[in-house]
Amino acid sequence: MKTTKTLAQISSSKGFQLSEILVSWQYYTEETVILAYLEIKRRGIQINEEIEKLVTAFSEAQGKPISQLETELFETKNVANYQEYYQSLPKFSETVNDESKRLEKLRRDQMFQREVIEKKQANKDILYGGLWFGGGLVVTLVSVASGKGGPIAYGAVLLGGIQFFRGLMKS
Repeated sequence: MKTTKTLAQISSSKGFQLSEILVSWQYYTEETVILAYLEIKRRGIQINEEIEKLVTAFSEAQGKPISQLETELFETKNVANYQEYYQSLPKFSETVNDESKRLEKLRRDQMFQREVIEKKQANKDILYGGLWFGGGLVVTLVSVASGKGGPIAYGAVLLGGIQFFRGLMKS
């Protein structure tokens, strides 16, 4: 299975990545190899003998000269040349704007979900804190009334009170 890269991926690739596509052209689709070659030319990167040999090997494997392969690609994309095809890419600011709007909406949704979860947790804290506080208070009063004191029950009163007030603060 051959790897396909879009025009956006190729135009944002580093120079060595474009060269890598040409070196390993057997593993990439015809369109990807042609776009990588044209992007190298668009950037004004010097095309040395090795790159020329790779492009020649690729075009021979396709059975057509590279110029004919380019023309056929542009005809399928309904553009005249690579520059026109490159200009059809959305501008960086447009994609950043769309992306930032989407991320802002996602952030608001997550904040809302977090608030809902905290409200549910606050209600549980109030309930369980009240139960621990009340139970600890009853055990403490019973143990104090019997004259033995209940230091363990003091902990239940303290922790129950903390959990109860924490739940009140969250709700």
